[in-house]
Amino acid sequence: MKIAILGDTHFGSRNSNGIIQLWQEKFFNDVFWPYIDKHNIKTVIQTGDYFDNRKWINIQTMAFQKRIFVDQIQKRDMTCYGIIGNHDIPLRYSLENNSPGQILNHEKGMVYYDKTTNLELDGVTFTLMPWLCKDNQEESVDIIRKGGEVLVGHFEIDGMDMHPGHKAKAELKPSDYKDWKYVISGHYHTQSEKANINYVGTPYQMTWNDANGKNGFWIMDTTDLSMEYIVNPHSFFHRIYWEDGTDYDISTITNSYVKLIIKKKSDFEIFEKFIDKVNHNDPFDLKIIESFEEYNEDNVGDMIKMVATTDLIGQYIDDVATDNNKEAIKKLMLEIYEDAMRTEEFDTV
Repeated sequence: MKIAILGDTHFGSRNSNGIIQLWQEKFFNDVFWPYIDKHNIKTVIQTGDYFDNRKWINIQTMAFQKRIFVDQIQKRDMTCYGIIGNHDIPLRYSLENNSPGQILNHEKGMVYYDKTTNLELDGVTFTLMPWLCKDNQEESVDIIRKGGEVLVGHFEIDGMDMHPGHKAKAELKPSDYKDWKYVISGHYHTQSEKANINYVGTPYQMTWNDANGKNGFWIMDTTDLSMEYIVNPHSFFHRIYWEDGTDYDISTITNSYVKLIIKKKSDFEIFEKFIDKVNHNDPFDLKIIESFEEYNEDNVGDMIKMVATTDLIGQYIDDVATDNNKEAIKKLMLEIYEDAMRTEEFDTV
């Protein structure tokens, strides 16, 4: 038996941004459903964050996700099993009133779990575990450390790639998952693997953080738990570097986000003609960024000292005149900062 593993879909991303929906639909129409049909796959496991907005879902998003996903599951007489991600809940620390439970579980073929559930598929036990929060933390950690066959979740795991160049800091370590044959997780949008853990990544790009990664979905073979990655060839975040010319294929930038980064511009007329060609290909958004490489580390020396935000917070509190416990204030402020970073940036990650 082969099972399609689909990462965070984030339907309604960026306030139901029409360009993102265009590329989401292109992935499903051009890549996902043709593969499903060709290989007669009947089961999908989706790793959480089905919806993007935690607080509300508008009618346009409801209609969109039903047309390109739910209706297609039903048309093929398939079953999609999923878990609740942190974007599927209105309160970060509770799974109550989650959006898939309110919306998807009423649809034929759509089964979403807000409690840890064992699912038998072709003789393999899949343990589907929703987002860990205050309501289920203790029980979930016990299950994680106990081990089993295949664990599917929406985890924060220390040291894994949140996005290129940034490692996660989290309470649970990869060693906590060592007694599972295989661990599949959504949440972090960057696809990465370590030991028995596979962060499956997102099927398509959604932010500039996704621009340099790979996107797609996975096929698991239950006979040996092997995984095959199916690449989504479509990109709509493009970085183009201009150095008195470029060989970038600008025919690919229609309806895309484009950053044109200028490293060298000796002939203004040639550059302007290139900009005309770029605009002729109808990018959705074009930003031109001048490079200031002359102000590199070697030239500037010690004029600028880069300091981590967490260090700046600590330094500021140390300098504040107060009789209160500065270490307690630091701890509180750092907790607020870390929570804000996870909520506002990396959870959309």
